[in-house]
Amino acid sequence: MCELTAALMMGVSGAQSVLGATQQAQQAAAQQASRAHQAAYQVATARNAAMVAEYNARDAERRGDVEEERQRRKTSLLLGTHQARFAAQGTDLDGSPLDILGDIAAMGEEEALGARYQADREAWARRIEAANHAAQASFLAHAAALPSGADPGLGIARTLLGGVTDLFGIAERRKLLPAV
Repeated sequence: MCELTAALMMGVSGAQSVLGATQQAQQAAAQQASRAHQAAYQVATARNAAMVAEYNARDAERRGDVEEERQRRKTSLLLGTHQARFAAQGTDLDGSPLDILGDIAAMGEEEALGARYQADREAWARRIEAANHAAQASFLAHAAALPSGADPGLGIARTLLGGVTDLFGIAERRKLLPAV
């Protein structure tokens, strides 16, 4: 009867070890799948942010083009208005009136170039942002391809070794093995 009990206990302990190892393997697989999904999400998010930043850069350039052209048209209208006033007054366009028109044209061009410069700066900042997001996506993709820090085989081996140790302990207590 004692041997039957010992055999039964050893069988239960062995079954627990196998069950524990199976659970460890399932848990490791679930964690690995979860990490893979999370990494894929992070990579996709970073790539999307890079595309949005590039879109914003192009948008800044388009807005700069529009603002530059708008400023030049505004300057042209202002010059035309002043030329018409000078002509209506019968003023000769030599001397001071010509200087005034030149100043208006210069200031208008300065405003147009300022608008262009601001748009280019914004586009540059957005492209830097896009490059940072692309680099982050590459880093995350590379990190996801590396093996994880936790080796699932180690947990399974610990479970099985623990089960074997339990089996030897049971056998020793039941005097089925010589004491060491």
